[in-house]
Amino acid sequence: MNPMHQLTRRPVKAAFGALLLALAGVILALSGGQFWAAVQTRAGVEETYTTVAVVTGGKRQLVSSGDIVYEDIGPTYEANEFLKETAQKGWSIIRGQAAMGLAGGYSPKLTPLTTFYQMDVDSSDTRIDNDEDVPYNFAILEIEITEVGEERVYYPREYDTGAFFNWVVSGKVLGVQAMSGDWNDPTGRNANFYLQITGESDAAGKALQAGQRILVFTHNYRDLDFEQRCLIAEDLRLSGYEVDPRSLDIENNMIRYADRTTDITITDGEGNPWPDDAPLYKDPVTGNESTIDLRRLNTIAFNVDDCSQPWTLYDEQWNVEEQKWEWTVQRVIAYDTDYDLASFTVLPEGVTAEEMIASSPTWQKAMESVRVNSHSVPVLAVNHLEALADFAAGTTMVTQGRSISQAEYDSGAAVCLVSESLARENGLNVGDVLPLSLYEYDQDLRYSYIHEYNPRPSCYLPDQGFQQETEYTIIGLYRQSNEWVTTPTSFTPNSVFVPEKSVTCQTVTGNYGVWSSLILQNGTIDQMEARLEENDLGGAVTYYDQGYSDIVESLDGYTRVSRTVLLVGLALWAVVLAAYCVLLPMQEGKTALRMWTLGAKRRDIAGQIWTPSALMAAAGTVIALAVSIPGMSWATDKIQALTGSDLTLKVSTGQTVALCAGALAIALAVIALVSVSTAQRGIRKAE
Repeated sequence: MNPMHQLTRRPVKAAFGALLLALAGVILALSGGQFWAAVQTRAGVEETYTTVAVVTGGKRQLVSSGDIVYEDIGPTYEANEFLKETAQKGWSIIRGQAAMGLAGGYSPKLTPLTTFYQMDVDSSDTRIDNDEDVPYNFAILEIEITEVGEERVYYPREYDTGAFFNWVVSGKVLGVQAMSGDWNDPTGRNANFYLQITGESDAAGKALQAGQRILVFTHNYRDLDFEQRCLIAEDLRLSGYEVDPRSLDIENNMIRYADRTTDITITDGEGNPWPDDAPLYKDPVTGNESTIDLRRLNTIAFNVDDCSQPWTLYDEQWNVEEQKWEWTVQRVIAYDTDYDLASFTVLPEGVTAEEMIASSPTWQKAMESVRVNSHSVPVLAVNHLEALADFAAGTTMVTQGRSISQAEYDSGAAVCLVSESLARENGLNVGDVLPLSLYEYDQDLRYSYIHEYNPRPSCYLPDQGFQQETEYTIIGLYRQSNEWVTTPTSFTPNSVFVPEKSVTCQTVTGNYGVWSSLILQNGTIDQMEARLEENDLGGAVTYYDQGYSDIVESLDGYTRVSRTVLLVGLALWAVVLAAYCVLLPMQEGKTALRMWTLGAKRRDIAGQIWTPSALMAAAGTVIALAVSIPGMSWATDKIQALTGSDLTLKVSTGQTVALCAGALAIALAVIALVSVSTAQRGIRKAE
């Protein structure tokens, strides 16, 4: 008999069968769909959210030791070593490590951002950045000496043969040969500088006299006049007056203590009354009076280090048996040949600074160094940008373009991200090419050291030159919520981020904080902190999970509810499908008996039973699909309401079609088994 004819002869039965199979399909599609959506949501969250553990040292503590007050940053190094060891042992909750290396990057058309004269730079409550202007505070100046202070000698270590010879020198700036263009021209201003000669001889320092003209290579350049104005402006601000330090007329507003009209006692930093002959500043508008330091007025300050003599580096080791420290020579640095660094030169009578520079390769290198420094930025080579603390915490984010892809990390592609501020200052945009000449950090320089926060390049050394020339393509711009903080995880807006493998020259790294972080499995912060607590290191690590801890309860709720709904749905689906088989194909035993009696083959008998059911299943699937597509959003909304979560579950139309097709395939397979079983039963009765 034709299967279609068989169905049309029993339309009610056929319709009932199609509806049963449609119900089974709807149940399986909706229960499976919501579970699929929950699994996809969790997988998406786990992929999107990153939990990061960063060693920050805990809370800041000020510790007093005699006359010295220093900052205790907690068990920072111990925690850092502990986490390194833990990661190496392969603790399962640690997924990986985000690391960062530093190199200097020079581009002649790149002007770094500075804070020389900024008033809106916030200070951190956990670190004090005493050298925030490196490497932009190097300069070459011509000075006329007015006074040379008393020599001071310092022997730094008991085993050392060398010494530090120090003088405080005063003078007048006669001219500028090289310095960052962001500094105000100091020509004609007073200069106070700290001169240090490292080595065994102080002859060069003893030869300095008032009236001499000297050429100096400076570092730690400071504008004391501006700092004085800032101090007065801050004093006035605390009294309720907002004053721009640049507008302060200091010279015309100095008054003596005896001339004061207000009855307020002013003391110095040690609590002593301010002397009658000491100058004060009186604001011409408010009449508010503040103390000033005349040594700062119209004055700059800087340091000069002479390293022309050899310097010995030592390895330090504790002798357990003798209970004392022992030192062995690690390296002797011959600065005059290894570095050929300029420091200071007395200008002979009749010789100009320009002539001295033109005749001296050493001073020409110094000029080149300052020029490169003034157009250099920190190039930070990373292997996982989003796992750096500030990106993980959301205080820094990519706002234009995109971040570095995994393929670019793997291949070392020449791509980079720069800050919005640096891009705006230099007219850069996403897609522009940024050529960078990279140079290495030298930790042996006496005035160069790794900053544990706000990494910055070291002074460029022409003798070492550039180690890499690369044209990077800007693929994204990032924005920091606060650009100039000095927290353990901070970096300056001059930072250019590149894939680690794109930097072929040697990089340098710090010990903790911004330099490295561990990537944890989401939801394992408590486990990590418990392990730290067991080792007396609790509180030394800061965690960032991008809000994962706020939604994990919803995720767990989704998982529990969706699993329950799936199990219930599978049970109902099995019941409905079983009911269909019992009420329809299993009732075809007589048909099998008649066909076998008439000589039909076993395969044809089973097919005769299966085919009408297959047609009903196909019709039921169409109905199930028509119901499931709009019903899927209803089901996921119900799951969301049951869990009370804001997370959205979504199942696409294609996924719903796939689920209904799967339900059809399973139904056809089950019906085929039942058809074969029914045929066999009918044949056995005939035999």
